Amino acid sequence: MNRRGFILLPILILLIITGAIADSGNPALGAEAAGGQEAAAGEITVVMVGDLYLSSWLEPILLKNPAYPYADPGIRELFDHADLVFGNLEAPFSQRGEVYVEKKYTFRCHPGVAPALIAGGFDFVSLANNHIMDFGPEALEDTIAVLQEHGVAYAGAGRNLEEARRPALMERKGLRIAVLAYNSTFPLEFNAGSDRPGTARGVWEHIREDVQKAAGLADLVMVSFHWSGERVKVPRDYQRSFGRLCIDAGAHVVFGHHPHVHQGVEVYKNGLIAYSLGNFIFAGYSSSTRDSIILKVRLDRKGVREAEIHPININNYEVEFQPQLFKGEEASRLLREIQELSAAFNTRVEIKGDVGVVLLPGGGRPEQAALVQGALEQGTPEEGEVKPGTSPEEPPAEDGLGKDKPGQEAVEGNGSA
Repeated sequence: MNRRGFILLPILILLIITGAIADSGNPALGAEAAGGQEAAAGEITVVMVGDLYLSSWLEPILLKNPAYPYADPGIRELFDHADLVFGNLEAPFSQRGEVYVEKKYTFRCHPGVAPALIAGGFDFVSLANNHIMDFGPEALEDTIAVLQEHGVAYAGAGRNLEEARRPALMERKGLRIAVLAYNSTFPLEFNAGSDRPGTARGVWEHIREDVQKAAGLADLVMVSFHWSGERVKVPRDYQRSFGRLCIDAGAHVVFGHHPHVHQGVEVYKNGLIAYSLGNFIFAGYSSSTRDSIILKVRLDRKGVREAEIHPININNYEVEFQPQLFKGEEASRLLREIQELSAAFNTRVEIKGDVGVVLLPGGGRPEQAALVQGALEQGTPEEGEVKPGTSPEEPPAEDGLGKDKPGQEAVEGNGSA
């Protein structure tokens, strides 16, 4: 670049940033107040949560009252006002099949608890995880049939690899949304093959190809990952590589689960990566999985306009499978931790009341952020692509169930009551 280019580049960036802030009226995403704003025409609001395990001690309750977990009015309001609600289905809906791979915990749910997804307003669930194949292809087949019966979209598993890699496609307010899902945990026997049922493995070339194809089919692309290690609050290097790969290939939001605890969020280029949303409804008692987060994003066809983090209490010794929004000091405590975890990725989270507001580039205006990014790329050398391996995580020692509740037996076998 010549000397004139070096002089003009900072001016260009300054003008773009200044214009973005002036247009938004607030550098913190343009949010009008803590809690954000309703999505306008041509915009959608998506709420994302982590793991859903609906069996064990919770199963008999859900068979009688599918709406039981959604008693907290704040969570109910979040879900009711969302255009889409996403989560990770951590166990198959089936009473068929045999244990597919011997391991410490094998999960499944009675198909009769599936209405709990409808009661919560869930529109999509990921099937790409380390439990959906616990009882083999028959249980996976039943799960897909149950989801189809209830009108819940899914991705990340199928009768073969082609189906497992296929995105779920949804439409809201004139926007077409594609969602992909991948599993980067053990056991390897759960991976789908050309003629073998199973989950979509997180493979570099597959991810890039799938996201690029999805971007050609939809206005917005979102990607779900089951990854990392249990109770690990700092993302592994491969998580960051996979997350950034998705954004580079055309995704707008990446969200993860499996650690059973929350991890930080990263603003990367024009996209958002939430490395782990922890648990949401998980039918176990554990003192090490006491709190978690809900991610709420507002998007239009240009990308993410607003992103909020809502801290929740999931300590079942206290809430008995009814997640509750944290308030006051407890909310601030968890949000300060999210601030610290996210700062490692040069991402700022501003605490507004009981909500964390992610500061997006361009003041929540993706088109301005793209101009800034383009200007920066002209003035800096390109970074070499770091292509990670596709090795999975080490097998977990346990699966988020924790110790027994006093006076009750441990959850073993199929995880059913």
